[in-house]
Amino acid sequence: MQSTEISKSAEECCSSFDPSLYRDGRSKDYKLIKWIDKPFVVDGTRCLFHVPLAFGSAVMRAMKKIELSGAQVPKKDFMILSDCSSPWWSDVLVSTSNVYVEGAEVTMISGLYLAKAFEGDYSNMGKWVQEINELVVEVKKSTVKEEEEEHEKEILPNANNEVSEQEEELELLPNANVKKEVIKQKEDDELLPNTKKVTRQKDGSIFFYYPTCPKCAKKYGKNYVVIFAWISEV
Repeated sequence: MQSTEISKSAEECCSSFDPSLYRDGRSKDYKLIKWIDKPFVVDGTRCLFHVPLAFGSAVMRAMKKIELSGAQVPKKDFMILSDCSSPWWSDVLVSTSNVYVEGAEVTMISGLYLAKAFEGDYSNMGKWVQEINELVVEVKKSTVKEEEEEHEKEILPNANNEVSEQEEELELLPNANVKKEVIKQKEDDELLPNTKKVTRQKDGSIFFYYPTCPKCAKKYGKNYVVIFAWISEV
């Protein structure tokens, strides 16, 4: 009975991956995805040319912290990312439904990201990174052009009045937003002093998502990697 359950569990290890989830219709082989303060528990491992070497161990450590703190992983859109900003080191990010996980670093990811699914051997990683960077430049140029065209079409007859009213409000409460942020940060620190919150949102950020483990990739006959590249703030 036990061997049957283990065999069944192995068969259902990773679901088959659908790359069309990261395509925007038929015309684009990529998709723009918006994240706002999406929380991840952070661990890390060495990597070789952007490929994590002890990925599973880092994931297990992060999952254990989530479990021990009473937090949960999201039932929807659960993913494990690697942030290989260096060819030799990778931060491993495990998504969680909780903003606070005691004893762990929780990073909040925000931004508009370009996501594209690649298929092939990990030896192609460098080529894929170069391709995604070139694609980001193209998308940014087209986005700026669209914003400029949209701005020219806008008619704002009350713009000056709105600006004046906003300036008056700022003069009345010059430090209101700053005080709120300080109070909120103090509350966060008092709630869980061992939790570290970091917001990642910067130009050049790239995350790698491995939808299937190597064993399941071999079983399905396809090895996919989804790359998320930062486009802009949200």
